[in-house]
Amino acid sequence: MKLSGNKARVFMTKEFTENLRTKKIFALVCVFVFIALLSVLTARFMGEIFGAMLGAEGTNVPFTIIMPDPVWTDSYAQLYSNLAEMGSIIFIVLFMGAILREKSSGTIDLMMAKGLSATAFVMAKFGVAAILTLGALAVAVFVTYVYTLLLFDYGGQLGNIVFGALPFAVFILMTLALTLMWSAIAKSTAISAVLGFVSFTVVRLLDLLPRIGRFMPGRLLAHGVALSSGGDVDYLPIHIAGAVVITIVSLWVTVYVLRHREG
Repeated sequence: MKLSGNKARVFMTKEFTENLRTKKIFALVCVFVFIALLSVLTARFMGEIFGAMLGAEGTNVPFTIIMPDPVWTDSYAQLYSNLAEMGSIIFIVLFMGAILREKSSGTIDLMMAKGLSATAFVMAKFGVAAILTLGALAVAVFVTYVYTLLLFDYGGQLGNIVFGALPFAVFILMTLALTLMWSAIAKSTAISAVLGFVSFTVVRLLDLLPRIGRFMPGRLLAHGVALSSGGDVDYLPIHIAGAVVITIVSLWVTVYVLRHREG
């Protein structure tokens, strides 16, 4: 039995409602906003913080540290660095059990028995998680822009800021697809979490490889600052294409695993 458009909408609504009820979106937005505020504050006052620490009574430093004057682009450098570390870990934790819980409770069998295909199931999970995560990212980038404007008297051109967030958004979608894939494959939440973190780390480390590293999608994390300031980056289409391929393959594997389960 084919899934009707009405059933697809009902399932998407169910996913949104479930995420709201478990307060995932609230937690995600709060963490991303906290990271945004912390990033701007760190960018603006890091020099003063180091100066106060080194100038404290009893501090004996045998060398001189010269800190460059903070500039508005430091806010976005801190934002994407912190989101790549703390933010990515948070949304991996939030979504690592998205499919595993449905498998454990038997809900997925019930939904598929009523006509929900594996493809529709996976795309609904991925679509809702992507909307929530990208929404939280948009809020964080906007908060960073406003707070940078207040502390530096200039926050950059809004169009460039939005464009600068796109590579990170692509990286988030790729990481999310990998997280869902491991959630479908793993037998426990702990294993799903470990595999999610390992795959995230591997993707990030691949760009350190000689010769081929500059073409790896992990380089997307470094593009936000350059694009936010209106600059150009090398190999951006290749990096995006690599991330898109990994995303598609991960979603295909997830669908395959669930279809195999049906059989």
